[in-house]
Amino acid sequence: MFDIGMFEMILIGVIALLILGPERMPEAARAVGRWVGKARVMITGIKADVVSQMSTTELNELRQLRNDLTSAQTELNKFKHSAADAMNEQLPLQAAVTETPNISSDTSSDTPTDSPQDTKNPD
Repeated sequence: MFDIGMFEMILIGVIALLILGPERMPEAARAVGRWVGKARVMITGIKADVVSQMSTTELNELRQLRNDLTSAQTELNKFKHSAADAMNEQLPLQAAVTETPNISSDTSSDTPTDSPQDTKNPD
């Protein structure tokens, strides 16, 4: 947690022994142990709260994203249907346009034309 090595722990213990003396050292060690235990419990609780808040926030973001995707999919489906309807409306028009030149070309072949043979004089 604090990146304290064995040498630093021994040094802190020796300084505490010199300052407190051998009579008060066990009481001080117990008090420090309680403080460290309380700090660990508090840090664990904070971590759990942060994780739960993050998961709640992430869940809310995921729900919002799902709602956005659902609405986008609905809009795309509407666009797809309107495009299909427009294409269905244009297909009969295109069929009528393509049939009209065929009809006019058929009628033009039925009409008599002046051919070079007709222009000859039988005289």
